[in-house]
Amino acid sequence: MPALTAVALAAELPPALQSFGVSRAVSAFELSATGPAGFSLQPVTAAALGSGVPSAEAMHLTQFAGSTVVSPTLALDAGRGLDIGARFTSYDRKVSPFLTPVNAPYLSLANGGRYAGMTYVPAPNLRMRLGTSINSERLDRFRFDPIAPTGPLAMTYDASQTRSILGGVSWDVTSAIGLDFTAISSDRSGVPLGFANASQLASRAQTNAFSVSAYADMGKGWVTTASFSEGMTQLNQKGSRPLLREQSYSLAIAKHGLFDSTDTLGFAFTRPAPSMAGSFSSLIGSGELPPLIISQTPALNLGRGQAAETDFSVGYVTNFLDGAVALQTNAAYQTNAHGQRGATAVSLLSRAKIKF
Repeated sequence: MPALTAVALAAELPPALQSFGVSRAVSAFELSATGPAGFSLQPVTAAALGSGVPSAEAMHLTQFAGSTVVSPTLALDAGRGLDIGARFTSYDRKVSPFLTPVNAPYLSLANGGRYAGMTYVPAPNLRMRLGTSINSERLDRFRFDPIAPTGPLAMTYDASQTRSILGGVSWDVTSAIGLDFTAISSDRSGVPLGFANASQLASRAQTNAFSVSAYADMGKGWVTTASFSEGMTQLNQKGSRPLLREQSYSLAIAKHGLFDSTDTLGFAFTRPAPSMAGSFSSLIGSGELPPLIISQTPALNLGRGQAAETDFSVGYVTNFLDGAVALQTNAAYQTNAHGQRGATAVSLLSRAKIKF
């Protein structure tokens, strides 16, 4: 029996090893994501070898997450329709209260698709993740586009596809201070649903980006995070292939467990990358956020009459009755909105999701 005793039960393993697929509160993005009416995320809980594999029924749900523990230091992860930007960097089961990405924003290029990867925890203060995501609208059909062709013309619509490879390392320098390093290589072809032809998006874009975040646990559920991200995107638009190189910054503070153990309140100051399309103020006609993509116009015009946008946002998310009821509120104030110098915008969104 020496070989059998080496297999550890999930309950005996560190939370970081199970955090990708562990049952948890719904994030603001996942609460907003389109799905069957009344459905909220109920991830498959991680377990020992063999028992954490997602069922065939779960594989067909719009949203699911699962972790299969294969050793005391290694777990295999899978998911669909998730907030990859937040879940990939979360090893403590906490959720993000923000509807749009704050830390490591480029990781959100992989949101919403099918994900497969691994979590490796060689030491209690060192955690690593590696994964790949494919988001094909022709396969997933994760949202409906009010401007897409209908009837016989629907089959002529060339749905977009995004393929991403992600990697990340999280290191706890002390019990209260930590560093996160993440990177992504993402390739998109076609124009995603939710963006009209008038948006003049490049038919193809390849993005390579990295992010560095430092966080401090101030106790009693208060966490402060500062991050820096840089990305380089090769765009293909009508024969031209411009190269975009840009940065984004953020400073956020969140209070976990404000009223109970499932809620989170957050405040953030963000200087987003100019070319990131899919912000809080760009809700599509169905009331959902479009996928985060890279567009060329704002970044190329920066410095020629356009100004850098600055966002101030607040978010709150909570769950009741073991996730059966989820509530979300987000508000944002933007200066130099969409790169227009002197323009301001105020956005507010509140919604609830009930699982029947």
